[in-house]
Amino acid sequence: MKPTNSTIKNWLSRAVGFLLMVTGLNVFAGNLTASVDRDALGLEETFTLVLRYDEQINATPDYELLQKDFDILNTQSGTQMSIINGNMEASTEWKIALAPKRIGKLLIPSFKIDGAVSDAIEITVEGKSRKPKDGQNDVSVEIETNADTVYVQQQVIVTLRLYTTVGLSGVDLQPLQVKDALVVQLDEKQYQTKINNRPGAVVETRYAIFPQQSGELLIPSMLYQVSVNNGSRDIWDRFYGNGQSNVLRLRTEEQKVNVLPTPASANGAPWMPANKVELEEHWSASTDSLKVGEPITRTITIKAEGLTAGQINPLEVNSIDGITFYKDQAQNDDQKSPNGVVGSRIETIAIVPTKEGTFTLPQTEVRWWNNHSQMMETAYLNAVTLKVGSGAMSQNNLNSTTNPLPEDANQEPTGVAINTDASSAQPEVQVINKTPWWLYVTNLISLAVALYFAMKFWQYKRVHEVSQRHRQQTSHAQVETEAAAWNQVKRQLAEKSLTGLRKAVIDWARIHWKAADITSLQAIEKHAQLAELSDELRKLDEAIFGNQDVAPDLDKLLQLLANLRRDRQKYATHQAALKPLYP
Repeated sequence: MKPTNSTIKNWLSRAVGFLLMVTGLNVFAGNLTASVDRDALGLEETFTLVLRYDEQINATPDYELLQKDFDILNTQSGTQMSIINGNMEASTEWKIALAPKRIGKLLIPSFKIDGAVSDAIEITVEGKSRKPKDGQNDVSVEIETNADTVYVQQQVIVTLRLYTTVGLSGVDLQPLQVKDALVVQLDEKQYQTKINNRPGAVVETRYAIFPQQSGELLIPSMLYQVSVNNGSRDIWDRFYGNGQSNVLRLRTEEQKVNVLPTPASANGAPWMPANKVELEEHWSASTDSLKVGEPITRTITIKAEGLTAGQINPLEVNSIDGITFYKDQAQNDDQKSPNGVVGSRIETIAIVPTKEGTFTLPQTEVRWWNNHSQMMETAYLNAVTLKVGSGAMSQNNLNSTTNPLPEDANQEPTGVAINTDASSAQPEVQVINKTPWWLYVTNLISLAVALYFAMKFWQYKRVHEVSQRHRQQTSHAQVETEAAAWNQVKRQLAEKSLTGLRKAVIDWARIHWKAADITSLQAIEKHAQLAELSDELRKLDEAIFGNQDVAPDLDKLLQLLANLRRDRQKYATHQAALKPLYP
C-alpha cells in the first residue's frame, strides 16, 4: 500500500517538530552563574561556592575537576518557584562549602549544566590563616583598616572580625557611625578556620568610609553583643543555674586615620580620589547621517572604583555654533565589590543640529587622582565629528519654499498699438495694476516669522519626545532595579540568612515605596499598614537581635511582600493605561 500525500505530510511535520524541539534545547537553555564569598583566604580557612541556574532542573553539577584543588565539605541544593502576575519564575541553586588543598593560585573550573556554562574563578590561597590577636579567649574581636593615611574623600576599608571556637546563638553588632565621614557597609560573611589548632569560625564585616574633612579621623570602638550556647565555661552561668544563653559584650579598639587635604599637585582641578576611572559612551544613531533639526542622544557613563556616584563630578558641555545641547538629569548608581564601592554617573545629552556642515565635539575629559600612583590622571573620550546634512528645517529648504517674483513684474508697458490709418489713430489708455512694494515685504516677514515658530515648535516636539523616551528608559531601569532588589529578597529567603534577609527587605522596601527614610523594619510597617506583615517583621527582628526562641514564617513573609508588590504593580499599570485629561 503506497503512502498517501496526507500521510507523508504528517510524517514530515512530526519530523520537523522533533528537529525544532531538539535544536531548541540549546537555544532556550538557562543561564548558569558562579560566585564565591571570598577569593583570598588562608590554607586552613573555608569559603562557599554558589552555582545558580535560572531554570528549574534536576541535574547535578560534576565536581570531579573541582576536587583536584579543593575538598568538598558540604553541599546544599534547592529550587525556588514563584508566580507573579501570571509569570512563573524558577531557579535552582547549589551551595558548596570548600577548603583549599594547597597554597597558591587555584582555579575553580567552569561548570556545564544543560548547555549553559559558568565562568571560571581564581582563588588566592596564602600559607597562614588569619589569627586573632587575643587567642586565649573562646570569643574575641578585632578591627583593621587598609590605610593609616589618606586624602580627603579617599576610600578607607574598615574590616571587623569576630573569632569564636564555641557555638553562638546570636551576634549583634551596633551600626558604625563616623563623624565627618560617609559610611557604606560592603558585606558580611562567615567562614571556618583553625584557632590554636581548634576548629573555629569567623564573622567578617566590611565597611567603606569616605572622610569629608582633613585632620584626624576617629573610628570609634564597636560593640558586639554575642549570645554563647550553653556548655561554655562561664562560672556565673553555672552559679545561678541560668539555662539560657550567656551574653558577652565585646568592644574593638579605636582606630585613627590621618586625613590629608587636597595635594598641591592637583592644580585646582576637580577632586576625585579613586583607584580607577573609566569613561564609556553610547549614541542613539550614527553621527555620519544627521539632519538639521533632528536630535541625537549621547549617553556618557563615568565609572569610578573607590568613589560613590555622588562624588563623581558632572561633565561640562561647551557651546558650539550650529549645535544646541540639552542635558538631562544624571543617573547615579553605586555597586559594592570586594575592593569597595564602584560608583557610576550616567549623563544623557540631547544634541540638535541647527546648521548644515561638519562639526567637531571636543575631547571629553575627566581629571582624577590615582590613589595607587599618587598622581593626577585624565580619563577621556576621543573627539567626535558630526556630519549634518540638509533636512526639513535646513535654511536652503526654507528658502526654496518662498516663490520668486515674476521676471516681468517690474517691466514698463509696451505703449500704444500702431495703426496704419493715421486718421483713425486715437490715444489708447492702458491701466496697469501694480502691487505695492510694502505688501511683498510684509508677506515675506510674515512667512519668515511663521517658519521660525514652526521650526521652534518642531524642535520642541522632538526634544520633548527624546526627553519622554529617556523618562521611559529611566522608569524601565527603576523597574529593573526593583526586580533586582526583589530577587535579592528571594535569594536571602532561600539561604535562610535572617541578617541578609532583613537588609534585603529594607533595600527592596526603600525602592518599592521610593522612600529614602526606610532604614528599619518598623518603617516598613508604617508604610504597609498590615497587621500580619507587622507580626512577621517583628518576629524577624526578635530572631536576629533578641534572645527569645522566635522564628518568623518565611513562606508567609514572602507571600505578604509579594502581595504588596503585585498590588503596586497593578496600580502602576492602571495609571499608565489611563489617558491624560488634556492631550
